[in-house]
Amino acid sequence: MTQNNTLTRKAVVSRISRSVYFLILMGGALVMFVPFAWSLSTSLKPLSESLAYPPVWIPHIFDWSNYVKIWHLVPLAQWFANSAIAAVGVTLCNLVFDSMAGYALARLNFKGKRLLFIGVLAMLMVPFQAVMLPVYIILRYLHLLDNYYGLIVPLAVQAVGIFLMRQAFLNLPSDLEDAASIDGAGRFRTFWQLSVPLVVPSLLTLGLISFMLSWNNFLLPLLVANRQHLWTVPLGVVMFQQEYFVNWPYLMAAAVMTTVPVAVIFLVFQKWFVRGIATTGFR
Repeated sequence: MTQNNTLTRKAVVSRISRSVYFLILMGGALVMFVPFAWSLSTSLKPLSESLAYPPVWIPHIFDWSNYVKIWHLVPLAQWFANSAIAAVGVTLCNLVFDSMAGYALARLNFKGKRLLFIGVLAMLMVPFQAVMLPVYIILRYLHLLDNYYGLIVPLAVQAVGIFLMRQAFLNLPSDLEDAASIDGAGRFRTFWQLSVPLVVPSLLTLGLISFMLSWNNFLLPLLVANRQHLWTVPLGVVMFQQEYFVNWPYLMAAAVMTTVPVAVIFLVFQKWFVRGIATTGFR
């Protein structure tokens, strides 16, 4: 009887804990969603209604023309193309270079390996603002300003990607690589044909993170793109805000269109993203 009461109390405590966690997560999700909901609502309002007080959450008249007018006011298509080129280029570079570096740190034995990994971890704590001046000087001397290479090269290798892929490769059993080595497979063939297919969820997670970080990047395009034809969406929206700072429906329409591509990609690959994070592990 006592054992049954103990099990009952544990079940009740477990349910209460899950309910508390659920409420906390719902609260966090609500905090994240409210700004986007307000932006979407404002983008569908006439200018007079967007300035009304008290604020109106649901527009009385849905003005979809804000999304049409914004395309004619600014070269939004060019900004989207620039962001897409930069984000895809950075993502591909990260998938190749970060996975190779992560594999080397996880599977190869060489002098200074531990020190090199500590350096990678240290780079995780260095914000881009601390290094943007030397990055600008290097890009200037390499003649990479005002071109797409300047938007891609500084982010081609990232410490967070190296760390993520190292953890993914560490979770693979070494017996598989030993068997491949016995069969005559070289190190690169083992990496490409055996190890990489086994960490596809982690690669998709890395690709999604790299794409989002590059798409939302503001400081690097601000340093590199001195001319308007190379502006990305975040940089273009900020410049557009300086010109149309009182027209909130236009600004919110541009902001919503900036968010939609990343949100769609995340929703499509959400299952793989969660699986990649869950199976990466920490060792």
